[in-house]
Amino acid sequence: MYETVLVPTDGSARSRAAARRAIDLAATYGATVQALSVIDASDLGLWTSADVPVDRVQASLRDAAEMAVEEIDVLTAESDVPCETTLRIGVPHREILDAVEEGGADIVVMATHGRTGLEHALLGSTTERVVRLADVPVLTVRE
Repeated sequence: MYETVLVPTDGSARSRAAARRAIDLAATYGATVQALSVIDASDLGLWTSADVPVDRVQASLRDAAEMAVEEIDVLTAESDVPCETTLRIGVPHREILDAVEEGGADIVVMATHGRTGLEHALLGSTTERVVRLADVPVLTVRE
């Protein structure tokens, strides 16, 4: 039924809960997990003062994204589930949808929400956009 399970992650506890569900699903169907972390391009524009070199901020964001997918890689290895990891830079929901198409994902498993507050109220969440726009099923997981 499923050959590829895409798991977007930001390294949060919520994302880890979704990853665990994705790993269980992948183990059941003999599928591969694709762990994806998106460096939000809008975050790069927040740190442009002379005090904080942009290169250092970019490196920090990349390090956090790498740690997020590596954590899922470790969890999948513990369950003997194959895993591929990917980092992308861009608008998170767009990058997730592109990863679905390019990677041939059969299902997306992601946390019900990540960022909240004013940004959520004004823009809608990444999860909501993926649910509305994905051509494959999206399983949302509460922590």
